Amino acid sequence: MNIKNLIMTSIMALSLMACGNKNETPQNEKPTVKIGVLYPLSGDAAFFGDSAKKAAKLFFDEFDDRKAKYNYELIWEDSLSNPAKAAMAARKLMDYDKVDIIFDMYSGVALAVSPVTNEKKVLHLTFAQDRAISTGFYNWRVVTSTQKTGEKMLQAVKKRNLHNLIGVVENTAGTMSLFNGFADEVEKDKDVVMKTMSINPGERDFNILLQKIKIAKPDAIVVSLHSPEIDIFMRQAKLNQVDIPIVGVQSFTFLKDKSLAEGSWYVDVAFADKSFLKRYKESSGDDITNFAENFYTLLQVTTTNYESIKSDGKPTKEEFIANMESVNGVISPVGKLMVDRENQNVDSEASIRGIKDGVVVEIDE
Repeated sequence: MNIKNLIMTSIMALSLMACGNKNETPQNEKPTVKIGVLYPLSGDAAFFGDSAKKAAKLFFDEFDDRKAKYNYELIWEDSLSNPAKAAMAARKLMDYDKVDIIFDMYSGVALAVSPVTNEKKVLHLTFAQDRAISTGFYNWRVVTSTQKTGEKMLQAVKKRNLHNLIGVVENTAGTMSLFNGFADEVEKDKDVVMKTMSINPGERDFNILLQKIKIAKPDAIVVSLHSPEIDIFMRQAKLNQVDIPIVGVQSFTFLKDKSLAEGSWYVDVAFADKSFLKRYKESSGDDITNFAENFYTLLQVTTTNYESIKSDGKPTKEEFIANMESVNGVISPVGKLMVDRENQNVDSEASIRGIKDGVVVEIDE
């Protein structure tokens, strides 16, 4: 073979190799699961979005993507903790980014997003308590149920011999849902009575309300308030020298300044296990998780479900829903997960927490 023919043969061989590689690349690529995240990234509640991003980093640092059948891509959008704006952002994620699943938090936001995800037939997993979110086929909650938090709260109140209570609840979907879970348990009990005082979102002056509470002299004040109302309420309680114990249904987790509730206790969703807390601090440098454990759990539920489905190509949304029992019994940062298909919720146990030296700690009882 002369030099000219040798060169031509080499060029043809290289061309065939190039064509072969080009054809093989798509077959070797993993399908990508796109996850749209609607979390507060600005405003008063931005610290929850910041913690979620830190939880995502930790999760994927620990996730063995080499053995995974799928790639997982997070696309972040700012919910602004605003239901109307969150619903618009959800449409952007579905119509433009073509996400397979949406994560969000806060009942108000999730209630606005759930009709849209159901209409578009897009999976929706939320860290929010209101049962009304779980309507339609595609909407699931991943959160400790209000029944479990209510039962835990009543046990804690009775153990401390608190029989005469005043509840202060904010008129938002999430706070009302949590508070009503406790109120429902109180109604069944003969030893505890509670009078309820309601406030509206955005209220900033609680001085008159606090004076009324001081005159009533309850055994304890049970707050179910959001941010920033909970910070304002606790500051004004100190200024008004309210010496009545203030306890909470989740509320103190929303405090920006945890020292405002120093020494107080409250009932909340499942507490993060010690291993997660250690790993999170090593990864992020933070002691306070701000529900990072719950965002980690959302990712764990999603990847566990997808990876266990036997399917050619990327599973359908319907296959994902049908396979939800795959996460039943999974040990997550918030403990063992329990699939409640009737209520479309991945449940977990409630916890009793306290504020010590400005940090949230678990109280064992």
